[in-house]
Amino acid sequence: MESFLSTFSFFNNSFILNALIAIVLISIISGIIGSLLVSSKAVFIGGGVAHCAYGGIGIAIFFGFSTVIGAAGAAIIVALLLSFVKQQNETFLDTFSTILWAFGMAVGVIFMDLTPSFNANLESYLFGSLVAIDTALFIPIIVFDIILLVFVGIYYKEILGVSYDSEFCKLLGLKTKLFYNIIFVLIAIGIIFSMQISGLILVLAMLSIPAYSATLVVKSLGMQMLLASFLSLVFMCVGLFFSYKLNISSGASTVMCALVFMVIALIIKKLALKKRL
Repeated sequence: MESFLSTFSFFNNSFILNALIAIVLISIISGIIGSLLVSSKAVFIGGGVAHCAYGGIGIAIFFGFSTVIGAAGAAIIVALLLSFVKQQNETFLDTFSTILWAFGMAVGVIFMDLTPSFNANLESYLFGSLVAIDTALFIPIIVFDIILLVFVGIYYKEILGVSYDSEFCKLLGLKTKLFYNIIFVLIAIGIIFSMQISGLILVLAMLSIPAYSATLVVKSLGMQMLLASFLSLVFMCVGLFFSYKLNISSGASTVMCALVFMVIALIIKKLALKKRL
């Protein structure tokens, strides 16, 4: 009986309620940005952006300004650079992303080492924390959610074209360079906000697993975004619960929940295909 009642006490903590608000807000970002990464085959590019954000965090700590601003600034610059490389020489893109990946981490480590009396817990940057998220970020995240939804709602066909066949879109006269730049910047900002929950190391998994799981069920990009957002919401809620009960990292528990679901979904899909044959 006590263990049953303790389950309800889970909701009595203010930091848990703040975490649940963050989950709802971040799930929209995760579903849309994750689907854009998966549909554009740009997950590896997202890795380059995320790791360069760590460089921005190191610079922000060294000069004493907001780490969110530092991470966002670095991520946006790198996103625009990767967008340019993708449009000029796509065959070099993965190699360039890897170079930036290493460069960003190196810059972050160097500036943190050079910071006098720096003793912050690096786990919060590497693995994130749902319960420790800064509530001051809620308004910026809400604004970004609205921007994302409006952009996808107005330019859905253009996003679809750029994601799946950019060359054909060029022939139709679509400004693919502009759309690539906008999409990559949105991806960069989405990654920064998502990092507040999952951290640098797990952010790509948190963005890509729900989106990939959604592709196993639905085909249209719009439905993938919708389902991926719902799955992200469920995974983060379950991850938060296990994090609270077992005293483990919320980012890691969320990713593990997502991985278990994805494996089960893959097995079910393969079994269903075998039955049809």
